[in-house]
Amino acid sequence: MSPGGHAVTTVVASAATAYLSGSLPLATAVALGGFFIDVDHAVDYVFFNRQRDLRPASFLRYYLETRVERVVLALHSWELFALLAAIAWWTGWPLVWGYLGGAAMHLLLDITFNGEMLPKNVVAFYSFSYRAAHGFNGAALLGHRQRVVPMKFWSAFFKGSSSGD
Repeated sequence: MSPGGHAVTTVVASAATAYLSGSLPLATAVALGGFFIDVDHAVDYVFFNRQRDLRPASFLRYYLETRVERVVLALHSWELFALLAAIAWWTGWPLVWGYLGGAAMHLLLDITFNGEMLPKNVVAFYSFSYRAAHGFNGAALLGHRQRVVPMKFWSAFFKGSSSGD
């Protein structure tokens, strides 16, 4: 799903959480899971892909054009979800459940909308172990498909990319 799609769905989910629960901290936890989970893309961009152009348009285009060399994405992993679910279950902390709810929404939307972009099993892609088994290699995990990315930032932010094949 496009970053803009994640932003819109997260705002809706967080607002619904705040309205239904009356808890701003819980709504914030949902927002962290729903949108700010993508901070791991920035970590990968700078630390694992050694990109230094920190302009938002360059960052967005790098991902949408699938030029990614290393795909670590530590926060996008079933293993982390299982660990956090165990912690939430053990402690009963509602904020961890809120984060997991937002993050689960995020991953389910990614699976639904990004599946066409991945050459192999999209569900397995969200396993840290699966990505590690592939050496976090962007070409092996993402394939070599040409992507068409809108030229204007906000169009790219809300529409994402489309197949160039």
